[in-house]
Amino acid sequence: MTEEGFTQVKIDHSGVQLNCLEWGDRSNPPMLLLHGLQDCARSWEIFAHSVADDYWVVALDSRGHGDGDHIPGHYSFVDYLSDVEVTISSLAMDNPILIGHSAGGRYAFSYAAQKKNEVRALVIVDIDPDSVNESSGSMFERYKNESDEWNTFEDVVDRLWSRQPLSSEEMVKFQAEVMTKLKPNGVWQWKRDRKLIYEYERPDLWSTWREVECPTVVIRGRQSTLLTHETAVKMREQLSQCKLAELEGGGHWFYQESPGAFESTVKWFLDTI
Repeated sequence: MTEEGFTQVKIDHSGVQLNCLEWGDRSNPPMLLLHGLQDCARSWEIFAHSVADDYWVVALDSRGHGDGDHIPGHYSFVDYLSDVEVTISSLAMDNPILIGHSAGGRYAFSYAAQKKNEVRALVIVDIDPDSVNESSGSMFERYKNESDEWNTFEDVVDRLWSRQPLSSEEMVKFQAEVMTKLKPNGVWQWKRDRKLIYEYERPDLWSTWREVECPTVVIRGRQSTLLTHETAVKMREQLSQCKLAELEGGGHWFYQESPGAFESTVKWFLDTI
């Protein structure tokens, strides 16, 4: 699964170099993709290719991830939210569609809540507004206790497959390739700053969620243990313009586990707005 075909764009944010990838024509409607914790902009690459004929697609490497700057001490929720704002402003993305997975979803809907009438639509992938999430908490314990380095590429693949067992082998190998780098000593290293795990903030965002006014869809993989059915229903009920799509064939990383179903769901939603 070799995709690429993107253009790399660097944005200076008060001395912090943000890294973005873009696909498609800038004359098309803009779409900004925001990845989850420990992932990277290229994690979205398969989906980006699938919609690049119709949209100008931009994927942001969150600070401390992928090829963005590592800046310990500056990984607060406000910092990440400011990166979204600066990216949209710097690239002149007028009335963008925001698609966010996991932590990226929290930044996406928080931006939409602040910038009313400046976001065309919102796609939230498997994340809740809660301050505490038992499944998320167990993930963090694993992140803190595991190494950032693997002796072989196959070890990286096994690590990612353990978190998203319903993904194809092809997809997991692709994610392993784009999320790590091979060091001179032959060791594969995760392309993210370990310190961000300890600085990550998860504020209660229910009041923020209720401020969202643009058309919204929450997409949940039925096998997810992070966003529960009950919480997803509560999210839908608190926004009159919100739809809920619960789909078989994946869990928290549904957009990677069932990429065709995810693409179809996003296109269905966008056709309704």
